[in-house]
Amino acid sequence: MKRRDFLVGCSGAIAALAGSRLTGLSFAAPTTNECLVVVFLRGGWDALSVLSPLEDTERKRYLVARPNLAVPTNLTLNLGNGWGLHKALEPLWDVYQQGDMAVMAGTGMPYDSRSHFDAMTSMELGLPGKTIGKSGWLARAIASAPTPSLRVQLSANLAAGNSIPGSLRGDLSAVAMPKLEDFRLADDAEYRKELSRNLERIYAGDTFVGRAGRNTLNALQLASSITPPKKADGYPDSGFANNLATVVTVLKAGLGLRSAAVDLGGWDTHEYQGEKGTGYFADHLEELALGLKAFYADLERSNLQNNVTTIILSEFGRRVQENASQGTDHGHGSAMLVLGGSVNGKKVYGQAPSLHPDVLYDRADLGFNLDYREIIAEILETRFKHQRLGEVFPDFTRGAKLNLLQA
Repeated sequence: MKRRDFLVGCSGAIAALAGSRLTGLSFAAPTTNECLVVVFLRGGWDALSVLSPLEDTERKRYLVARPNLAVPTNLTLNLGNGWGLHKALEPLWDVYQQGDMAVMAGTGMPYDSRSHFDAMTSMELGLPGKTIGKSGWLARAIASAPTPSLRVQLSANLAAGNSIPGSLRGDLSAVAMPKLEDFRLADDAEYRKELSRNLERIYAGDTFVGRAGRNTLNALQLASSITPPKKADGYPDSGFANNLATVVTVLKAGLGLRSAAVDLGGWDTHEYQGEKGTGYFADHLEELALGLKAFYADLERSNLQNNVTTIILSEFGRRVQENASQGTDHGHGSAMLVLGGSVNGKKVYGQAPSLHPDVLYDRADLGFNLDYREIIAEILETRFKHQRLGEVFPDFTRGAKLNLLQA
């Protein structure tokens, strides 16, 4: 069996996650204005192209491992610590320079699965090494919040798609919603009222089905009060940017949005990733950066940037050594980005792992030294005043505080 055919078969399922989806919106009583936006890069982005070494010794190892894929120094933004950010992320450089963006190096989780779906499931459950669980970390964060500022009060978590994201698994108030403007009972007002009254009678009982039905009706009522987003200034023409624009639209509606989950797939670059820092991967990075830049500018125009924290993460990184198809295979350690007016940015947190063969994980992959749960836990504690983090991330012992955000 040819390697190409094998990889095509293995990547068929993850290819279905290409593109962008707005997978979850959770609401709470609007007692505070804090919101957490989680951008999940499905497919395992190549962290070593996002964050590449510039220092001589590590640079030499990098060039040997990646003779075709290595990002040249003139296509990097020098972070001043021996590492450079891919220049395709330059649209975010002003956000970084003004101190509203932080780079998280050497991130990951203590689970070495190279299966996309196992790794994504573990990460969204908040239970590294486990692929079966009753609830995701975000659902547990909502359920165990000490104040109404994070708990769902409107009984409506809207998932814009055909399924609920794993991080909201176990939240019985979550409702799947393919598209905001299409999430309506009917166009005719009188027919809609009659249909709504009949559905309320059908779902009046105190049963699982009754509660689920009422949650859906509540979600429909909530969605109908939101004006569908119009293309704001500066947003590029992409599904990812449109989804981010929807998030800002809901934030502006003042309905108590507390979290939003947005997917951007297409990061499974086994083949033709792009030569010398250009090509497919660079173009995809630029799509990410342009969408986030427009999103952040929209938040600033609405004076919302200080209350919205955005994290960008992926299920794992890629192998250090490029493969024979000018791509990279599934790896281990990764990198994350954090944006927000409350972020103590213009800084690299964590430590980018060495490329020395004796240090590489399994002698092939980047290791990690910063657990992704550490970052999320600090956001929940600092911005949402969450005090029961042991229930959000069981069996996790936190390390030294990162001081990533302002209280």
